[in-house]
Amino acid sequence: MSNELRKKLHDLAELADNTSDPQTRAIVEAIRLQTAVLNERLFAIELQLGTLTKRVENTTD
Repeated sequence: MSNELRKKLHDLAELADNTSDPQTRAIVEAIRLQTAVLNERLFAIELQLGTLTKRVENTTD
């Protein structure tokens, strides 16, 4: 996870903690969780692409 994304997730968590309105807190928390899940999926795709790239490089040698 990039430092920038880590900071944004932290900022969203702080915003959720400091929001007095329960509905707003729920929305901000949902956005934070969806962002974290998306980041994990992107990381998995990045790993798969790296593995595929290595395979392709090994077959062309």
